[in-house]
Amino acid sequence: MPLKSRYQALPKRRHQSLITGFSGLTIALFLLGFIAGNFGGHLFKDHLYNSVLLLFENTLNNLSTLEINGKDVFLYSLKENLKIFFLLVFFAMTNVWRFYYAGFTLYTGFSQGLFCSFCMILSGAGGFVQYLFFLLPQSLLLAPVFLLCICHLDDLHCDLFSSENSDNSKGILQNAKKRQLIISKLPLLLICIVLLTAGALLEGYLNIPLLKYI
Repeated sequence: MPLKSRYQALPKRRHQSLITGFSGLTIALFLLGFIAGNFGGHLFKDHLYNSVLLLFENTLNNLSTLEINGKDVFLYSLKENLKIFFLLVFFAMTNVWRFYYAGFTLYTGFSQGLFCSFCMILSGAGGFVQYLFFLLPQSLLLAPVFLLCICHLDDLHCDLFSSENSDNSKGILQNAKKRQLIISKLPLLLICIVLLTAGALLEGYLNIPLLKYI
């Protein structure tokens, strides 16, 4: 096989293995944070979370009577989703991307585990089902979107820094290659923004009525 053909085939193989391996690592970090958050919530419930649990319980008990504006929930959810998204994009273009990504994934898992522990402390084992209802249906869309986004941003990060370290990419040529790499990811990132907006719509206009009904 000519050298040029081998060079063109290599990135495709690396890209496929990167998505598979990196997705597994992301899920493992999330689950580690989730377990730690759930364990911590149960371990320190009598010392740290009494007031929080009381507020959470009162909110659950009165949820069906609360006046919750779907538009406000949608706008808040959209703002939070886009903030997380753009922070991920920003850090993907820096040399601290792996640290930020690992911290973000662990923290997300920890906060979700803590939330799950609140539900289980108040409702027993059935609280896990209650926790799942809080995530539905928006998380069926948001979780895969963020996972896909993180995988491709890591791919972009690797390509950017391999380009930066290449002996054949200097000055203007190097900058042009970086712009080309970023532009190549724009369609996918724009799709992610559309899907994140759809997830926020589900949270604002479907999740809240579903929780009130249940």
